[in-house]
Amino acid sequence: MPKANSKNTKRLAQREAWLRQIAPTSLFHALFDHLPGLHFFAKNRRGETMFASSSVRKLYGLREEADVIGLTDFDLNPPVMAKGYVADDARIYRTGEPVLRRVELWWDARGIPDWYQVTKLPIRSRRGAIIGIMGVLQRYEGGVHLAMPWREIDAAVRCIREKFRGPVNVADLAKLTGMSPRQLERKFHDILGVSPQEFLIKTRVLAACHALRQSGAPLADIAGDCGFYDQSSFTEHFRRYVGQTPREFRRSMAGS
Repeated sequence: MPKANSKNTKRLAQREAWLRQIAPTSLFHALFDHLPGLHFFAKNRRGETMFASSSVRKLYGLREEADVIGLTDFDLNPPVMAKGYVADDARIYRTGEPVLRRVELWWDARGIPDWYQVTKLPIRSRRGAIIGIMGVLQRYEGGVHLAMPWREIDAAVRCIREKFRGPVNVADLAKLTGMSPRQLERKFHDILGVSPQEFLIKTRVLAACHALRQSGAPLADIAGDCGFYDQSSFTEHFRRYVGQTPREFRRSMAGS
């Protein structure tokens, strides 16, 4: 047994020596640029992005690799979503435990929430201290792989995602899931912490965030395209969930 341990120690040292030779531009994260459907990121202890796959950069409209370095979740995402990501990271730093294959809502290239499988791991220094977090996200195509209890509301979530630009009725959503409106309300609160109506409004707000970042269209046009009755309603809901008016958000994103 001691002889085997000695051989393993030698092998680990051999690998360590090889790893020290790798140039930063040739680290393994580059592989994710060539794996369709996978989004990779790595952040330092301050929450600043150090690495992001090309798919993540495309999602945020960033062309160059250097464009994303140093940006935090709050620089890249609406506050309502960034707070959840930061809380996630805080648990990993506190416990040292990874997040493995958890189903949660993230947003797609249009800025609309969708189901994703998320895995996050702590990044440790050579001395064992947690100095960052790396993660991978993969979309659940059509929700077919969703585990309970998410599967119970998946039809309603998909309907909201597809039809949020027009009127969406809670009673119709309930029929899609085979529940009563009251049961659906309870399920949404249990799983997502919001009602179906709130989830609908959040979806519209997130779509508007994306439009404000990617388009110079007038605010009234964005309001109508994202399902709000008028610009006044748009501004009210946007300020509630983002903490800024649409105009202030667009101005802050232009300066970031």
